[in-house]
Amino acid sequence: MVDLGGQWVHGEKGNIVFETAWPQGLLERGNFLDGQFELFDSSGKKMNQSIADDLKRFFFQTIDNLDQYAKRRNGPIGQHFHNEFEKYFKAHPFLKNDANGLLHLFDKIDMEEDGGNSWWDVSTRNVIQYIMSPGANQLNWKNRTYFTILDILMKRFPNPKEELPNMNNTILNSQVTLIYNNEKFETVTVTTANGGIYTANHVIVTVSLGVLKEKHNQLFYPPLPNEKVKTINGMGFGNEAKIFLAFEKPWWKHKDPGFYFYWKDEDRVEIEKEPEKRWLLGLNRFSFVDHRHGLLYGWLSGNYSQEMEMIPKEKVFNHLIEALQRFMGKHYNITKPIGMIRSKWNSKENFKGAYSFLQTSKFDDISPSTLAQPIGKRKPKILFAGEATHSHFFSTVHGAIESGFREADRLIRIYPHLKK
Repeated sequence: MVDLGGQWVHGEKGNIVFETAWPQGLLERGNFLDGQFELFDSSGKKMNQSIADDLKRFFFQTIDNLDQYAKRRNGPIGQHFHNEFEKYFKAHPFLKNDANGLLHLFDKIDMEEDGGNSWWDVSTRNVIQYIMSPGANQLNWKNRTYFTILDILMKRFPNPKEELPNMNNTILNSQVTLIYNNEKFETVTVTTANGGIYTANHVIVTVSLGVLKEKHNQLFYPPLPNEKVKTINGMGFGNEAKIFLAFEKPWWKHKDPGFYFYWKDEDRVEIEKEPEKRWLLGLNRFSFVDHRHGLLYGWLSGNYSQEMEMIPKEKVFNHLIEALQRFMGKHYNITKPIGMIRSKWNSKENFKGAYSFLQTSKFDDISPSTLAQPIGKRKPKILFAGEATHSHFFSTVHGAIESGFREADRLIRIYPHLKK
């Protein structure tokens, strides 16, 4: 089992996932960025290890300094990175010919966290508003997957006999097509694509921001308030993708944190001319998977992930083999993978992307808290939850869970007699 979506628990203190799962012995502290930073260019050359490690230290130092920059400036975080890297390349002139490729790589690495197409899309407000939970930032689920958190929440774990009847009360394969809220009535009507009609006192909407961006006009009647529409349009919803490759046995050392790739200028110009291979420009790295012998996963950021999803699976598989040989074939005895799985979050109708961020915008008042505001004049009839509605933990699983508890608590306060 592998995680096509959320993979790590980010942080410990104040993180509801950690606080729920750690006492059960389900998590393990780790950091895939520990160890050497192996860096390969598109000509197959491996960068001198001390130079590569120094670049890594500088990059993460630049990230650490981003908080202070964000407090002084309002704009894209890309400006900070370009300012700092410009100084670095001046101090290291031997990297001049690789500067464009390295900037592109570090942009895409940073977007693994923020979700934008590039660091020019992400606002400094994203840095200020998002709160990192203290503690280890990459805790893995050992031999389990992130799905385990649902088992815990539904009390299916550790004792299946205590499972709550959630699934018995869940209707699957019934896509909601209309949420009708007539203020003359106390109820809300929900219509589904298969003809179902349901009436409720309250509806909690937990669809992704990507779905709201695409369907809010047709999903709600009457239309959502202007401020909420402005927030939906003004927030960013990231494009990310993971590709898992299975090998009969590892040809790499498990101590390796991963293999990072950057393109020489002349090679980038050539691959830009090949529409079916252009997505490889977004392939940042390959890393091993904790507790999964023989698995590597590649990460794509930005629009490149959307392009990859449009390419037939067989071609993606072959392109990856070519890329591995191109970047690392001179240094490793790379064997042919025996299988591949890729995510398709961007093209899936019920997701339309990965996770939210605060993007560079002409509006400075865009905030997840606006998206979280319920609709209803006398009482909250339509409520909103999901990671994009959390003011400080947007883009995370623990933010999504907290937002659900937030809306449940909102209803409990209306019906105190139902509280147990």
